[in-house]
Amino acid sequence: MLLEISKETEVGASPAASWALVSDLPRLSGCIPGVSDVREIEPHTRYAATVTDKLGPFRLQLPVEIAIQALEEPTRLSAELTGNDGRGQARVKGSIEALLEPAGSGTRLSLNAHLEVLGKLAALGATPMRRRADDIFAEFVRRLSQELEG
Repeated sequence: MLLEISKETEVGASPAASWALVSDLPRLSGCIPGVSDVREIEPHTRYAATVTDKLGPFRLQLPVEIAIQALEEPTRLSAELTGNDGRGQARVKGSIEALLEPAGSGTRLSLNAHLEVLGKLAALGATPMRRRADDIFAEFVRRLSQELEG
């Protein structure tokens, strides 16, 4: 199943401060609900992490690898993402892109994800995953704002 998610928000921090957070994956991951155990595999290019969540009847603990594809300071970060829980519940492969641009007195942050979801999780369909993505994004924005303003 192919899942495409695009989200946009504005944060009350300068583009430079926003970029400093977005381009620091270990720090950024602290703002993303369910992401833990972030480890750098290769400096500034490859990371490993664990994504934990509950979606419908599924409890997921998905080891993922993130490979930075482009880092265009101060406006764009793109990465490839792969993950496999090893139990057939979920396999994920895709790309994530973060775009930043000045907006008023802050920064507009656009996030785009293009994910292929396989395994039993794909049986849920895109609608519950999009709803869960909305919830996660709302909490991410709250944490991101708190991190940038704190």
